[in-house]
Amino acid sequence: DYVLDKTGMKGTGRWTIQEAAERNTAAPTMAASLDARYISGRKEERVEAEKILKGPTAKPIVSKEQVVADLAAAMYCSKVCSYAQGMGIIRGASDDNEWNVDLAKCATLWRGGCIMEGRM
Repeated sequence: DYVLDKTGMKGTGRWTIQEAAERNTAAPTMAASLDARYISGRKEERVEAEKILKGPTAKPIVSKEQVVADLAAAMYCSKVCSYAQGMGIIRGASDDNEWNVDLAKCATLWRGGCIMEGRM
């Protein structure tokens, strides 16, 4: 199976990072994700750069199983960080606007269809 290494954008990531900036709240994992989407969206530039910049030639000395395990751990860690950063943004908006948002309730709402969809 092949996956096209280019993605589109709806703007929600940009809005999230803008909101984090408005709230003086760090969201580095989310910002890095947005940066990766920007780079992914510039496939033509990456194809041209690949003609000039050659990647590594040596194969890493690590098993496929270890790579899969490491990626799973990294994904879990990034999810925890994203949840914490998202909560920080919501808390900042709640504090600034005196909304008294129940963050525990917010966590239960992150289900199907949400950008932060998933189980923790």
